[in-house]
Amino acid sequence: MSEGDVVSTPSTNPLEKTLDPMSALKKVLKESQAVQGLSRGLHEVVKALDKRTARVCILADNCDEPNYVKLIKALCEESKIPLIPISDNKLLGEWVGLCKLDKEATARKVVACSSVAITTFGRESEEYKFLIDYINKNKQ
Repeated sequence: MSEGDVVSTPSTNPLEKTLDPMSALKKVLKESQAVQGLSRGLHEVVKALDKRTARVCILADNCDEPNYVKLIKALCEESKIPLIPISDNKLLGEWVGLCKLDKEATARKVVACSSVAITTFGRESEEYKFLIDYINKNKQ
């Protein structure tokens, strides 16, 4: 190696990690669950949307009941509550704790969850700020 060569080393600073909306959403859901700030399932989500206590709503794209999807979308639109789509209801169920964990902390017996409403966010982390910015940028 000559004197003028520059050696690049990978960054080890944890704050420089790149965030994407789904990983930020996963972290925010865990934080909200810790402070009992989640409404899970049709009945709880509709109540939270109807009372306008929900701050954000998450809806699975692979929900097989079209009336369920119409109801959630209509309530979010009426209340002007942001709606975040997610691809898989099993994944959403795992993220909100509707599963059993084995000894290695891998999810087993995951229950599908088609909708979740966040009523209370946990602490204001970097992921929370990223998600709020993402929601504000994607408003229609």
